[in-house]
Amino acid sequence: MSLFSLESSHLLLSLTLGLTLALSACQSLPKQPHLPESQALSERVHELYQNDNSETIQTDLVSAISAQSDIHPDLSGYHPIVTGANAFAARSILTDMATRNIDAQYYIWHNDQAGQLLLKDLWDAAERGVIVRLLLDDFNNSAKFDQHLLRFASHPNIAVRIINPLMHRKIPTLNYVTGLPRINRRMHNKSMTFDKQITIIGGRNIGNEYLSNDQSSQFADLDVLLIGKVVADIDNSFDSYWSSSLSFDIETLAKVDKDVTLNFPAALDKLGLDEENNEGSSLTVYKAAIKDSTIDSDLINKRVPFRWTDMQFLSDDVGKLSKSVPTDSNLVHQLRTLLGSPTKKLTIISSYFVPTKDGVDTLVKLAESGVDIKILTNSFDATDVTAVHSGYSQWRPNLLRSGVKIYELKSTAAEEKRDNKLWRARSQSSTSLHAKTFAVDDYQVFIGSYNVDPRSANINTEMGVIINDDELAKQLHGALSDDLLNQAYEVKLLDDGSLQWHTMENDKEVVYDSEPKVGISDHVWLTIMSWLPIDWLL
Repeated sequence: MSLFSLESSHLLLSLTLGLTLALSACQSLPKQPHLPESQALSERVHELYQNDNSETIQTDLVSAISAQSDIHPDLSGYHPIVTGANAFAARSILTDMATRNIDAQYYIWHNDQAGQLLLKDLWDAAERGVIVRLLLDDFNNSAKFDQHLLRFASHPNIAVRIINPLMHRKIPTLNYVTGLPRINRRMHNKSMTFDKQITIIGGRNIGNEYLSNDQSSQFADLDVLLIGKVVADIDNSFDSYWSSSLSFDIETLAKVDKDVTLNFPAALDKLGLDEENNEGSSLTVYKAAIKDSTIDSDLINKRVPFRWTDMQFLSDDVGKLSKSVPTDSNLVHQLRTLLGSPTKKLTIISSYFVPTKDGVDTLVKLAESGVDIKILTNSFDATDVTAVHSGYSQWRPNLLRSGVKIYELKSTAAEEKRDNKLWRARSQSSTSLHAKTFAVDDYQVFIGSYNVDPRSANINTEMGVIINDDELAKQLHGALSDDLLNQAYEVKLLDDGSLQWHTMENDKEVVYDSEPKVGISDHVWLTIMSWLPIDWLL
C-alpha cells in the first residue's frame, strides 16, 4: 500500500469516527420519557377500576366473564386460537366489545392491511371513550411509521410508547454504529388485554403474514384466549413495561412532518383498495373472518369452551433490556423452577430452535434416561432466518443418536383438516412455523413468545403461561406423529452417520438422502456460519 493510500485510509477512518461521535453527541434519548398527557391517560385507566361496584361497568362482556370467573375464583380459563383468521377476528371483535380500556404490547406491528385494520378498530374504540395504550418494540419501525403512530396518538384517548427506542429515527442504520449493544436487546412480548377481563397472548405479531393473509408467505402460529385469575398478572406485567423509563412516548421521539396531516383515518391507505376482482390481495379474508366469527355472542352467552385450570404467568422483568436485573430472574429460570425436569415426555414446537451445546447435552441425557422427546422446528426452506438454521442443524446427529425425534416443517405445508391439531397453515407459496409452545410430561404446557434459543433466554424479554392441563398436554404430544408427514419431514439418522428426510408427497412416502432444497452454496454458507461463535446472538 502506498503512503498516499495509507494516509487516505487513516483520514477516512478519522472522518468516519468523527462523524459517528458527532452524531452520537448531537442525538440522544429524551430525558423525560413520559409526557404529562400520557401519564394522565394512565391515571384515568387506574381510576376506572377503583370503583368496581359501579353499575356502569357491568357490560355484557364483563358480566359474562365475571360470572364464569366467580365460579372458578382461583383458576384461569383458556381457549386456543389456532388459525390466523380466528386470531384476527378475536382481536378485532374484542376491541369492538371493549368499553373501558385496551392495552396492547407487541414486538412487530406492520403498517399493512392487518395492522391498519386493527389500528382503525382501536381508533374507533377510542372514539367511543375507550382508553387505548399501545406499547411497541422499535426494531421493526421506520420514520414513516413514526408519522403514522403520531397521527394515531393524536387522539385524546390514545397513547403510544416505544420501548428501548433507536436514537436515529431518520437514518436507522446509524443506530448500529452508535447504539450497540443496547439496541440488540428487544421486547419480544405479545399481548392484548380488554377491560382487564380477557386477554390474548401467544406467538403472533400483528401483520398480514402472521394473520394468514399474505400471498407470498405466512406463519403457522398459536395464540391462547385467557380469562380468570391469570389476566391480572398479565395486566400487571403490561403496567411494569408501560411505566418503565425505557418506554418513551412517541411524541418525545419524533415530530410531525410539515407535509403530514394529523387526520388518522384519512391516512389508512391500505384500506381503500379496490376489492373487485382482486380477492387475493384484498381485505376479503379479514372481512370474512369477522363475519364468520361468533366470538362476541359466544362470550356473552358463555359458549366459548374455556377449560378452567391452574396457570402460572411468566414474564421477563423489563430491566432485562437494560441489564439492570439479575439473570436468575429471567423467564428461562422461572421455567426451569416451575417445570422441573421431565420424567416421561417432552414435546417442543419452536420456530427458532437453537439448543446450544449445553442444551443438547441436557436433551441427550433426558432421552438416554427414557424421556420421550419430540421436536418440531422449521426446515431450511421454511425458516425466515438462515443463521438460526445453522445454529440448529449442526446438533441434529447428536440429538437423533440419543433417540430424540425431529420434525421439520415444510415451506409447502398444507392445511391440516383434523380438529385435534393445535396449529394449521393455509396452503400458500411459503409457510413458516412461528409457534412457541412445549409440553412437559402429562400435565404442563407452555404457550407464549419464548423460543428455545439463546436470544429468548438471555437477550430479549419474553412472556407466556404454563397451563396445567392433561388434555392439552395430550393434544400437543399427539400433534407430533407420523400424521405430520404431509406437512413436515422427519429427520432420521442412518448407521453410517448420514441423515435422511422422510415425508409424504401425493400420498406416497418420499425419502431424501440430502437436506431438501439446500443447494451447494447454501450448504457451504450454513457450514461456515456453524463455525462462527454466534449462537448467543440467535
